[in-house]
Amino acid sequence: MSPRKKVDNSLHISILGFFIEKPNYGYDLYRSLMQNSSFNLIWHLKQSQFYAILDHFYQDGYLEIQLQDGGNYPDRKEYRLTTAGEEKFHNWVLSPVNHGREMRQEFLAKLYFALKISKEKALMLTRNQKQECFNWLSNHEEKMQGVDSYFGELMGDYRTIQMQGMLEWLKIVEDKIR
Repeated sequence: MSPRKKVDNSLHISILGFFIEKPNYGYDLYRSLMQNSSFNLIWHLKQSQFYAILDHFYQDGYLEIQLQDGGNYPDRKEYRLTTAGEEKFHNWVLSPVNHGREMRQEFLAKLYFALKISKEKALMLTRNQKQECFNWLSNHEEKMQGVDSYFGELMGDYRTIQMQGMLEWLKIVEDKIR
């Protein structure tokens, strides 16, 4: 076993959101995610990866398992969200992402679930993320004042335009939610 401390992948926490409304069987939820859910546009999970995440959450106490008699078939595992799992999910879903690279998947997953909770929560998340992006842009502009190479300027321009694009998109999201 690795001596390194296990670190939660923040995107994995999004899976807990599918247990908020009701318990689910792993296979049924996986099939639904891959066939009928717009969540699949954010993150395409392999089945083995999905079950590993469920097992991880069970081991950490975020999900509990209730075995259902399968009759002539193997017993089925019904996963239920624990209080700790619900708390973990709610703390995650409304907090902004910390890095621009997390916007593409993690922020979109948060927005997906925030919209399911309420428009108000989705607006709160979007506004918090806009503020975080403004902070990134401000810090970036400060760093760029000391850049004296041509390549450094090009990289700075790239990051500036990228952050401005995020802010512009968040404004569009905010307008559409209202």
